[in-house]
Amino acid sequence: MTSPHPDQPARADRRALPYPGDEAITAARDRAHQAFAQLFTALGAGRHRLHYAALDVDGRYALASATVDVTTAPAWHLDANPDEFTVIEAAVTAALEGSCTVLATLVVQTEQASGPIVCGWRIERGWLHGMRTAAVQAAVRPCRGSSAPVARAYPAPFLPDPSVTG
Repeated sequence: MTSPHPDQPARADRRALPYPGDEAITAARDRAHQAFAQLFTALGAGRHRLHYAALDVDGRYALASATVDVTTAPAWHLDANPDEFTVIEAAVTAALEGSCTVLATLVVQTEQASGPIVCGWRIERGWLHGMRTAAVQAAVRPCRGSSAPVARAYPAPFLPDPSVTG
């Protein structure tokens, strides 16, 4: 797909968001790849459900989810629906770039024998920053009267920002 040009007319069915430029998008995509590599290494083996939510600069909400199965033996392997994962990867990339996103979060739910556990990150200033456990717990609380299991929140693993750590 070619880069949009300012002199192209806006289509009525498309959102008009700022275009940050190819270099900024490429840098954000590289950061997203680094973030996912760190994220899955920190989470380890298991079935992880990623939930992304953001508020864009035009006041619209963006949501994405993907289930990723991680195996670590005999070798690392990730299995996910490619369509789901592409959407969440693009969303995280846009949030890391930052010019079109006001607020973004990534919450991960992992299934365990004792019940689901969750942790989450705010995506701001070009990286993922661990959310407070209480905020994650409140965000994933089932609706009153729901039979869904209550997920236990835990502190998000620290993901070192590669621009700071070298």
